[in-house]
Amino acid sequence: RGCGMLQCCRFGRSPKPSDADQAGLTLQAVAASKQEKSGNNDDEHGSAEASGERDVAQRSGMTMPHSFEEMFQINAAVMGVQGRALEWMQEVREGLDNFVVASSDHDRFRAECDVMTIQLSKYPAEVVNLAKFRSCMLASLRSLLSRTWSGLHEDAWTWLWDSAAAVLQENIAKPPVYERTLETWYTSENERARYNLRRDIYSRFFEIAPAGQEYFKQSNTRLHFIAERVLEMSVEILQRPKSMVSQISALGLRHVGFGIPTDLMPPFVVACVETMEKHTVDPAIVESFSWALWLVSKILIRTIHEGSTVVMRAINSNSVRAIKQASNTAPRKYRATYLLDIQVGDQHISPLSWAIESGSIKVAKAILDDILTIRADRARYYYGIDELWRRHPDIVKKLQDEAPVLLSTLLDGLIWRSHRTKDGQRRVNYYIKNLLMQADGTFSDALESISASGDPTLVSHPTVGLLTDCLWSGIVVRHFVTTRMWNVVSLAIFIASQEILPAMQDPDSPNSTLNMFIFMGRVWNYVVGMGRLAMFHLYRIWVWCRNTMRRIIREIDTDGNGEIDAQEMMEALHKFKDTVVLEAQKAIRALREDGPGTMDEAKKAIANREKNAYTMISFSLLFLLGVMCTHEPMFWCSGAADWPTEYCEHTGTPGDPTGLRYRYSIFTMTAMVVHWLILVDMAVFSTEISAFLLVFGHVLGEVKQFLIALTFMLLAFGSSISILCRNCPTKGGDFNDFPDAVISLFAITVSLYQGDFRDMSENSLLLTAVSTFVTISVILLLNLLVAQLNRSYEYIYQDMLGFAQLNRASLIVDAMEACSRSRFKTFIDSLHFDQRLEFDEGDLGLPGGISHMEDSRLHTQTREAIRRFGGTTSPDAPWPEDKEEAWDEDEETAMHSRLERIERMVGKVLKRSAHRAALAKEAQQASSEDGVQASGGEASTE
Repeated sequence: RGCGMLQCCRFGRSPKPSDADQAGLTLQAVAASKQEKSGNNDDEHGSAEASGERDVAQRSGMTMPHSFEEMFQINAAVMGVQGRALEWMQEVREGLDNFVVASSDHDRFRAECDVMTIQLSKYPAEVVNLAKFRSCMLASLRSLLSRTWSGLHEDAWTWLWDSAAAVLQENIAKPPVYERTLETWYTSENERARYNLRRDIYSRFFEIAPAGQEYFKQSNTRLHFIAERVLEMSVEILQRPKSMVSQISALGLRHVGFGIPTDLMPPFVVACVETMEKHTVDPAIVESFSWALWLVSKILIRTIHEGSTVVMRAINSNSVRAIKQASNTAPRKYRATYLLDIQVGDQHISPLSWAIESGSIKVAKAILDDILTIRADRARYYYGIDELWRRHPDIVKKLQDEAPVLLSTLLDGLIWRSHRTKDGQRRVNYYIKNLLMQADGTFSDALESISASGDPTLVSHPTVGLLTDCLWSGIVVRHFVTTRMWNVVSLAIFIASQEILPAMQDPDSPNSTLNMFIFMGRVWNYVVGMGRLAMFHLYRIWVWCRNTMRRIIREIDTDGNGEIDAQEMMEALHKFKDTVVLEAQKAIRALREDGPGTMDEAKKAIANREKNAYTMISFSLLFLLGVMCTHEPMFWCSGAADWPTEYCEHTGTPGDPTGLRYRYSIFTMTAMVVHWLILVDMAVFSTEISAFLLVFGHVLGEVKQFLIALTFMLLAFGSSISILCRNCPTKGGDFNDFPDAVISLFAITVSLYQGDFRDMSENSLLLTAVSTFVTISVILLLNLLVAQLNRSYEYIYQDMLGFAQLNRASLIVDAMEACSRSRFKTFIDSLHFDQRLEFDEGDLGLPGGISHMEDSRLHTQTREAIRRFGGTTSPDAPWPEDKEEAWDEDEETAMHSRLERIERMVGKVLKRSAHRAALAKEAQQASSEDGVQASGGEASTE
């Protein structure tokens, strides 16, 4: 009853009262309000009491306490508790719940008291007054629960606190002594002595518990690391008890996943203590070490026991059937929570996450299937998608990094398809809310993880396709058109100022108005075009730096308060520097086009090729425009009398190959080509055109290899033939020097050669060398190029649409980084995720998705996707046994069941055969004995 009363007192926090007089008036108001109301029913008591308190509070203008914490603060202020005294009382109050929960378990109650003893030992002895805490605690409970408080409650809470206070008072002076003793010993021991201690611990442990060798099979260095950590924890539990309890609980939850039996922990502690006795002569060190280590082991054992649920045991056994049996016992409203969250103290562990990390992929798949299965009774629908994203907001990234094979399972679970069709159409609900937005309303990073995977099959999934289509049509397309239209305008102005308008100019009588338009167009290209490209790249650099620093700070900020100190900031800067160096190395490798090491890296390279190409092309255009600006003839001729003009003493005469204007024309020609190439990015509007460009870019790699081989052959044969033909006739080709020989051989290769082989017949060596070159370059290399192009096309053609969709997805991710929060919120509101989607006519289902009609021939759905159950509709009741689900076992489970049945049948047949053989043998022996007896009878008769 006391435990239940404490739970009733646990509510939210409120501001702490600071004035004792106000606290006294508040207590009087509470007492007055409780005397005004009375009743028999507990609910009526609570409502009347709350109403009276509110009325008095309104009349007195004060805030009424509604929780044990608030009432405790008021009573402490009334008793004059403040400063350090209030601090230790707050710590005890926070740990009071642990005392109540452990009150029925003596060992756990003692461990909780020991932890609290260490915490209280950090305060001066004259500050800690356990009797005053008891008075404050009981006064707070009586004030809050005056309607239901009785003598039994008084006795129960008094007994609880007296039991805890006895342990606290007995041991409160020991932890400081233990801490100093162990710190002195640990710092004075050299590394050799600690090494011998760690070695002897395992030797003694394996003697006491030989079964422990099966669980300590790591290398000696790892075992020594574990033993050293044990020694450190025995000191740290005395130094930082509160944080160490959390760390030990987290360690215990990991041991749940390892499946280590708790029976081995007491022998391990005994081995550590006995070994310590042999290595030291000071009994105080042994006592301190034993007390601290036993406390650590109790916390660890308790955590393992509480965390060893049926779900975790099923994961350890890697049994899909056990997972299903374990989940069938859970209340229907907590079924997903059972599979996603196990809490011990303030520590949590996810069975799904542990199954993935431990490699139990089949179990993880079974958990995902169970969570993403829609179940329903007559009252409500149950779907674990929101609980999944609440517990694992990064589930897509986690699966992509650790279990990519499960991504299709996750995406399939976000789709509901009706098994009924109407006019050749089927209703489909896509629950993509969590893929689009996070809990705080910002854009989710799920699509970024999918696009970063480089898997064309994954991005072709219907769920991802609908997600990208929604973002593309709802937000990105307008932003994309706006930004890319500048490229079209820039190209038009560039063509007009560099080609069309100069062609209209008469060299003999230049038109100053026309020259002014040319000058204005070129200034626009330099100022607006080049400035926009510079801002584009600077913004991308700033966004990348910002996101990278945020990610690094999140990794460093382990407490999650969003604040880091100077040391952590320096660590973040060093990590940022390393990340920049790593990205620079990746960029250099991309420019050199080093071949990827794996198939996955090859797919990622293909998927990001178009986006990287746009970045490189735009940067090249920015560079060329900058060079053109430095060579602009109109700038150099600004002092001419007939300005604006391109011709002056600084630019050289027309046709001069060494003049500035000639160099300017070369840069202009190159920039014109790059201006056209940058428009290739517009192909993203058509998936087919984008796929074609991806294929074209992919096969260019094979052409590059062919050109490298051809260049080698041209240089080799060109240099050789030029030595042979110093004064050869030029009818069959000019091979008299090295450059002309290379050009002639290249003309022969590409069929631009106008001569005839008979013109070389006079020089048989020359004819032989040229024939050998033609055999290698034309017959071998060209045909090899055709074969490579064919093979490369076959490889990319299978997934070319998927690669095109990957390119669009990556562009969407880049565009969403520049999307404002208000614009994204407007887009989310337009999708109406708060409205429930229909499963059938008049059957309102679950919110958080988008309804869609598709051709019924695209996907076959022969039965209802929702598991419906009759009977009780209580959320606290488990689901009944699903007979249909029994037939939905995975292939291995079904095969295992069939093999078991076959094995049983074969066993029965063998038993029957053996039984029949035994009967036949017995009958044969009996007939033989009868024959022998008959023969003996005949002989005796004779």
